[in-house]
Amino acid sequence: MSKNKEIDHMAINIMQMHDGKAYFNFREASKIIGCGRNTFANLLHNQGILVRKVGPSKRVSAYDIATIMCSDRVAPIN
Repeated sequence: MSKNKEIDHMAINIMQMHDGKAYFNFREASKIIGCGRNTFANLLHNQGILVRKVGPSKRVSAYDIATIMCSDRVAPIN
């Protein structure tokens, strides 16, 4: 499976698991990935992903979450 298809499938699954919701605040997105909010913000910055500001909250799309989860993976055995 190509990387783009994998990202697309993962984004669709994230949205389906959250009742069709496509944008998540940092707290929700960091729980999906399994890291802290500060770590998540650093991951976004390192990947060059911009966020959408909605009032005081910053939101990130399910597609961007899937992109972070699929990027920079390495083999478990060297």
